[in-house]
Formats: sequence, structure tokens, C-alpha cells
Amino acid sequence: MKSDNQELWRATEAFLGWLRRHGIESHDPYDLWGTRYGLFARRRYYAKRRTGGLLVAPLVAADVLAPGVARILVRRQRFATAEAQLALGFLNLYDITGDEDHRASALKIARGLLDLAIPGYKGHCWGYPFDWQNNQGLWKRNTPFITATPYCFEAFLRAADVLGNEEYLDVAASIARFVLLDLRDTKVSDGASAGSYSPNDHTQVINASAYRAFVLFESWRRFGDERYLETAQRNLAFVLDSQREDGSWLYALESPGEAFIDHFHTCFVLKNLQKLNQVIESADVGRAIERGFAFYRSALFHDDATPKSFAIEPRLQLARVEVYNFAEAITLGTLLKATVPGAFSLAERLTRRAIRDYQLPSGHFVTRIYIGGFRHTTPFLRWPQAQVFLALTNMLRELNHDELGSAGGARVGAPALANAGQSS
Repeated sequence: MKSDNQELWRATEAFLGWLRRHGIESHDPYDLWGTRYGLFARRRYYAKRRTGGLLVAPLVAADVLAPGVARILVRRQRFATAEAQLALGFLNLYDITGDEDHRASALKIARGLLDLAIPGYKGHCWGYPFDWQNNQGLWKRNTPFITATPYCFEAFLRAADVLGNEEYLDVAASIARFVLLDLRDTKVSDGASAGSYSPNDHTQVINASAYRAFVLFESWRRFGDERYLETAQRNLAFVLDSQREDGSWLYALESPGEAFIDHFHTCFVLKNLQKLNQVIESADVGRAIERGFAFYRSALFHDDATPKSFAIEPRLQLARVEVYNFAEAITLGTLLKATVPGAFSLAERLTRRAIRDYQLPSGHFVTRIYIGGFRHTTPFLRWPQAQVFLALTNMLRELNHDELGSAGGARVGAPALANAGQSS
């Protein structure tokens, strides 16, 4: 992809131009679903599918036909996951270019993340600013989640490493305490426990345990507390034991309504296994990743390499293309570059597709494309704009490392992105 590096830089610059204009407050796909009517409709849907289906139908229609209607009904908000991913992207750009504007943007976002942290727990933690009705019940806004908090953990660790900021290492240590002490364990065997999604549940969501295991293994390496290692090993054992014969993982166990296999949650499991295995270097984890990626590649892509949303579908799907899947697939491919043959070349191919087929003249990306070709172009920062930005910068970082090796250590292929992140 070396010949396409300039295309990738131009796409990144165009996105940053859009981000300057848009800002970090955003509407969200869950805006309408988090309204009083949306919560009621979903609650009825989970209780009685037939009558509930009639209630959710107008919301589904709005999602497809008028996704921008939430702008009228719901104010824009800030999302910790999106901001953490933006910070990681700016840190990637600073690492590549040395541009002080990217450094300033990363620092500004990191400081803002501290304002979004949820109080009342044993360490820093983050969730979502909306009520979320699911088949487990109502999870109130600002409930901390293991699927949100690890992105902040990574952002503060990277800020500490890249920028030499010891204060942010202390924040990462605080996050580790939350992940260890506030989340729950559900014993599933003598050596394995499922980590909870929040401090309030005992679910057995596979990607939640993978996120927790990664944070705790990395915290053990960084901070030397053996309690992190013990719990991480039990959560990892749960993830490995839950892998099916064909290499796949269901979204969750002990929950028939969540017995699906989808694209980006599979990416979540694989990328966390890869990250934690950079700490423990386990042959068993390596084999699980290889088996998992083999299933992922065969079952979660169409013949033309377009990501497929589901291998086992939980319900009727109206979306033909989900750009969130592109973002997660690209990031996964950059992580697996050195260990899984073909993963990085697939990520390069998907990067070209994302830029050429789904980046809009404004600089942001299509959200999804529905059956029939209807394009959803309303930009939601949490889904998938921040993820695409992080994916593009992850790809740039890997390509830059390749070029640094061939150029004797000099920075190459990184044009100046003047003031690209100033207002982020």
C-alpha cells in the first residue's frame, strides 16, 4: 500500500477538517432509543415481541429513513469512548509526525476525559450518557462499562508513554483498580470466571471478559500487583473455554437472546486477545487467535471482502454495509500484522475501500448502507467516525514503521497537517 500512502494522508486530513467543524459533541444512533418512548418501546419488545414490534417499528423507520430527526429531539452530547479513540488517533499522528498540534489535541481530549469520569467507584471509569434498555433490563446513563473504560485506559497509558506524562500513568492505575475491584466475577468452572459488563450485573458477555483480561494483564505488567494477574487469568480462561469448535465466539453465554455471532464483537475479542498476548506470550492464546481469525475471515466477510455484520443473526438486518465493521477490521488487521498471515493485507484492502467508497466530500464517513442502497450519512462520532479515524491512524502508524525501516529511521510519507487538531 506504499503507493497509496498519500491517499491515506489526504483522507485523514479531510476527516480532521470535518472534525474541526463538527467538534467533539455529537448525536448518536441511540438518541431516539434513549427517549422515554424509545425506552418504553424496547422494554415492551423484550417482554412481548409481537406487540413490542409494533412499538419499535416507528423508531426503526426513523433510523432508516430519517436518521437526522434526532437532531430536533435530542441535544448533542459527549461520548467517552469516542473521545478516547480520538485521543489515541492524535497520539498516533504525533508519534508519526512530531507535529505539536497533534500533541496538543491529544492532551486537550485527555483532560476532557477526566471531566467525563463517573464518580463513586474505586477508580476512574466511564460509560454512556444515555439510558439503555436491553434484555437484561434498564441500565441507567453513566453506568460504567468494561466496553467503554478500556479505551480510556489505553488513551491514558499512551499519553503517559508518548508524552511522558506521569499524571496520566496514575490515572491508568486508578482505572485498573476500578476494573479489578468494582466489576464482578461469575465463576463458570474451577479455573474460569466471566467478568461483568458493569458493576451491577453477572452477565457472561465474551467480549466484556476479553476487555477486562487485557486491562488486568497490562496493569499487572505496569504496576506489579499479583491480584491483577490472578483475575486476568480466570477471565482469559473463560474467553478461551467459550471458543466454539469452529473458532467462533457467541456474543454471550447463558442468554438465548444474545446467542449471535457478529463482526465487530468478534473483532473486540480478537484484538483484546492479541493485546494481552503481547504481555503473556501464550501459545494457547496464539492458537485461539489463529482459529478465531480463520472463522472470522471465512464467515464474516462477503465474497468481495465486504465485512458481513452477522454469521449467526439475532434478528432481521436492514443494513447491507456497516462502516463500523470496516473500522474494527482495519484496526484488527494492524494488530495482527506480525502474527496472522493475511490479516494486514486484508486491512490494507479495507482501508482503500473505506476511503474510496465511503468517505464523503465533507471528510466524514458514511455510517451504513441499507438494503436497496439507501445511504445513512448522518455523522455520529461514537458510531463510527471516531473508530474510522483511529483505524486510519493505526494503518498510517504501521505503514510509517515499515517505511522508517526502509528509510534508515527518517520520517517519510507524513505531510504536514497544518493545525489539523486544533479545535478538537
